[in-house]
Amino acid sequence: MTPEEAEFVEEMGQFLGSSGMTPMAGRMWGWLLICDPADQTASDLAAELHASRGAISGTARLLTTAGMIRRTRRRGDRREYFTAPPGALVALLAGAGASFRRFREITGDGLAIMESRPPEARARLQEIHDAYAFFEQEYPALIDRYMDERTGPGRRPFAAAVTGAEEIPA
Repeated sequence: MTPEEAEFVEEMGQFLGSSGMTPMAGRMWGWLLICDPADQTASDLAAELHASRGAISGTARLLTTAGMIRRTRRRGDRREYFTAPPGALVALLAGAGASFRRFREITGDGLAIMESRPPEARARLQEIHDAYAFFEQEYPALIDRYMDERTGPGRRPFAAAVTGAEEIPA
């Protein structure tokens, strides 16, 4: 790993670490985004990231569950290979859309509990609820715009994954 690559990997670790994941998850994902070859074994990752095999294993479970990396095996090879496939963006975007929806639902439940309280007592929670309802509603259109710019109008492979819908009208 070059010094520039190491700096990138560390920045990813700090960023994801401050965003609710572990720094190791950020470091591992960062390396898998830039490494060559694109697929790495646990031993490869442990060596490059100066981490234990246990840390790599636990982090791989976390990143796989989040849809950020893929685990594969090769015929005749007992090792697992990890990669950050281009389609990982689908999982990240879908996860964000689902998070907006879930947070709106939770804050809606809180507002229902506070139904008999005066509006000023509900104001803090109402503000958060309204913001997340807005994000949930607008997020699919934002992703559509991004995909239109990236792949051309009408080609929206992420929209259904983001919203959970089968089809999003163009």
